[in-house]
Amino acid sequence: MTTPTRATLEKALKSDGSLQKAAVEIVKDLSEGAYDISVLAEQLGFALTSPEMEQRVAGTNLLSAVLVALPQDLLQERQLAFLATFYIDRLRDHHNVMPAIIDGIGALVHMSSLAPAQIPLILKSFFEHTTCQSQTRADRTKLFNLFKYLTLNYRNELQTMAGDFVYGLINSIDGERDPRNLDIIFSFMPEFMATYNLLHLAEEMFEIFACYFPIDFNPSKQDPDAITRDELAEKLTNCLVANNEFAEWTVVLAVEKLESELLVAKLDSIQLLARNSYFRHQAALKFPPSVLEPHFDQIWQALKAETFPGNDNEEVLRASLKAIAALLEHASQVPEISHSYQSSILGVILPHLSDVNQRLFHPATGIALVCVAGDAPFAAEKILNSFRLKLQTPDVSSEQKIKIYHIVSQVYKLSAVRESLLKLDVAIRESLQDDVIASVRLVEREDFDAKQEDLELQVAALSVLNESAPVLSEKQRALVYKALVQLVSHPSIDLDFTPLTVSLGALQPVELQSNFIDPCVRNFKIFSNFVKRKIYANLLPLLPQMAFTQRILELIMMELFKDDTPEPERLLALEALNKVLAQEDQRFVVDLQQESNLLHKLIELGQHTKDLSLESLEQIAGGLSRITQQLPLSEQSAIVSEYLPGLNLSLSADLYIAKGLLGYLHKDISLDDHFERLLSDLTQLSLSTDNEQLRVIAHHLLCSLVNKMESNPANRSKLKKITQQLKEAIKKGDVRAVEILAWVAKGLVVAGFDEAADIVGDLSDLLKHPTLSTAAALGFDIIAAEYPELDLPVVKFLYKQKLFHTIMGKMGGKLANYCVHHLKAFVYVLKATPQAVIKMNIEQLGPLLFKSLEEHNEPQSLCIALGICERFVEQQDEYFQGHLAHLIPSCLELSKYKAQHTMQVRIAALQLLYDITKYPTFVLLPHKVDVTLALAAALDDPKRLVRNTAVKARNAWYLVGAASGN
Repeated sequence: MTTPTRATLEKALKSDGSLQKAAVEIVKDLSEGAYDISVLAEQLGFALTSPEMEQRVAGTNLLSAVLVALPQDLLQERQLAFLATFYIDRLRDHHNVMPAIIDGIGALVHMSSLAPAQIPLILKSFFEHTTCQSQTRADRTKLFNLFKYLTLNYRNELQTMAGDFVYGLINSIDGERDPRNLDIIFSFMPEFMATYNLLHLAEEMFEIFACYFPIDFNPSKQDPDAITRDELAEKLTNCLVANNEFAEWTVVLAVEKLESELLVAKLDSIQLLARNSYFRHQAALKFPPSVLEPHFDQIWQALKAETFPGNDNEEVLRASLKAIAALLEHASQVPEISHSYQSSILGVILPHLSDVNQRLFHPATGIALVCVAGDAPFAAEKILNSFRLKLQTPDVSSEQKIKIYHIVSQVYKLSAVRESLLKLDVAIRESLQDDVIASVRLVEREDFDAKQEDLELQVAALSVLNESAPVLSEKQRALVYKALVQLVSHPSIDLDFTPLTVSLGALQPVELQSNFIDPCVRNFKIFSNFVKRKIYANLLPLLPQMAFTQRILELIMMELFKDDTPEPERLLALEALNKVLAQEDQRFVVDLQQESNLLHKLIELGQHTKDLSLESLEQIAGGLSRITQQLPLSEQSAIVSEYLPGLNLSLSADLYIAKGLLGYLHKDISLDDHFERLLSDLTQLSLSTDNEQLRVIAHHLLCSLVNKMESNPANRSKLKKITQQLKEAIKKGDVRAVEILAWVAKGLVVAGFDEAADIVGDLSDLLKHPTLSTAAALGFDIIAAEYPELDLPVVKFLYKQKLFHTIMGKMGGKLANYCVHHLKAFVYVLKATPQAVIKMNIEQLGPLLFKSLEEHNEPQSLCIALGICERFVEQQDEYFQGHLAHLIPSCLELSKYKAQHTMQVRIAALQLLYDITKYPTFVLLPHKVDVTLALAAALDDPKRLVRNTAVKARNAWYLVGAASGN
């Protein structure tokens, strides 16, 4: 802790390493108060004032390094003033000294005790004696960060410099080309320009940024933290609109660049003209409407060129329309300006809305809707009046009406969103609605012919009524109810008007009840099943509205549980009930069960109704399942205890009831008392019945039961007994027993039971059986596949990985010795195995995948194997890159049109060939000629989708090694 001497300092200045080491020691001494920094400056004077430039650089570097490392609150104001004076004087020095001076000034201005009055002195000296753009890129970065800090923390001091600071800042920025430095500039300058008085330099400041517009910059692909072009463009836009004085110049710049043929220039210009949600940030809408108003005609003419009749590029057209919408919405804050804008635009498009056959009708409607979104009361009234006059002409056709109705519907919708529907002129509104209702009421005519054109007219008219429901008059509503009854009772027309009935129900529940619901319910018996299905479809969405809940439920229950209800009509009621249970919340379902004992009624219906179809039983099972899932655990347990003992699973009705009660039963409810009987009955049913639907139900119940079983010796013993019974049946050659065993194994595998490994081993042994090998291979598909309708709530963590390793242990050696059925089964397992696990074992699995492609197995396993290979090839996996000599010939063979090669196999093979072209060129060139010639055959494939994929693949291979388009 001694005062540095000239000798020690001279030694420290000899190299960068010794300089940094000395700086650390000096900072430590100064922080501990060993001596004052003025002592250091005095001892360092020989270097700081040396006639040799290199020594001055080294001395200044040491002093600046010390300042950078010192705590910001250590030095006092007097000491900082002394240092500031030194650095101000040094700004006259050789340019090689500048990097050290910039570091020192940067450290000084961050010191907490620096007198604010020093800031203008430092900046004036800097601007007078040096320039920012003469420094290196790294030093310019430091300077721009310094300017950013000063503008945020020394506003008052900078304001006293008036135009000197603004002019100096302009000169510092002018000519900057480095994107990282531009990113800093574009980040802090918008706030500076918005809050500081730019005086007479406003236009010059704007021009500094205008020269960068539009941004033309491509980031380096090797830079992980590269600045993107879009980020720079967004920040530049904020600079160009930071000050209200920029408005005129901004508009001129944007209009000029909008005429460019470059897509980027057009999009950036549109972004500059208005806030655009497409670009996710602000632009000229930072200007108040009063500032922008004098330039609106110029903006509109520029955007009109892109929207009317429209740009060929959809992206530009979409962005332009959003820009117009944003400008109009912004102007709506000032009604006079908004109406002026709207009048300019509507004056151009309204004449083209009167003729739907004109080429300009479509672009005119797009702009019209934009106008409504901006100022709904003003624009909607004029647009609707234009359509009203057109609809009153005697020669208007149905096709024209359809187009008009679609636009009117959207105008109503936008007006409602803007809460302006009730502000529209009543006379115009009701006249339009009368015309729409007249079109809907065409169905009331006896000579009405349900041609496609007429149906489109009804659909279009209903779309208007859906949006206009809140403003329909009482007289109009009466006509609408009458038309709706005619529509729903029509023997051949099925149109969806549920949004209209839901709206009318919320607005006029009493009217809807008496004029629509009551007539439908009253005459329900005499309607055909087609009409009844339509009535259910239109009534069920009204169920959440309390006014109609009881009435609709009474209709469903009456049709469901009435003794003399025909089977087809009961099926309709069951479907309706399931829709109710599926769309309503838990509280509704629980209340319904408690009030009507619905679950008991459904069970009684299933057990005691003769000649119920399997479709009806399936609906009953669905209803039972939905009710059971919503009930508390105690009630679920009580229901199982009450009804399960009485079920005879050999009967179809009881099996479906068991499916409804047990299929989604909570996993915590114990079935130990019924476990053995259920296992035995379901197994016997599956072994004995020829009905495939019943066997599927039995399999799913078995799988779910063993998945949820409690792990205790009694249950394990019962399970072992059933598996032993299945093995005995397998010994006799029963294929069904193999399938049952696979479903049992699936439930055990997912739950992570140890018994699963033994059953998987038994199935793998069957793969070499002369008659059961195919069934055993399909058994592995059952184990690995996902079944969304199957409830397996007990899921062992990483069970798929465990299954993979179990299979590898059981079948690894047999796979190496080659067996078609072993390969097929293993491919099924790989389908469910996570890719990370496959990748870890790719050296062992790769040859097996290639072999499965060469053996031309059945289509399903081929598609799986090709899909696994494709996932690796898409990631340009190195293992597959080294084995393209195996993979490419197999894919070429599978792409050929053969009886055993389905369309899906051929497409998958061709897609894989296409993905292979992403590998490096030097790997692909040896195969290019052979692949290009071989793919010619696929171009004549009978299937269009195969031909499309073949063209894509062959073009990609043809271009391998070709010169880049750039």
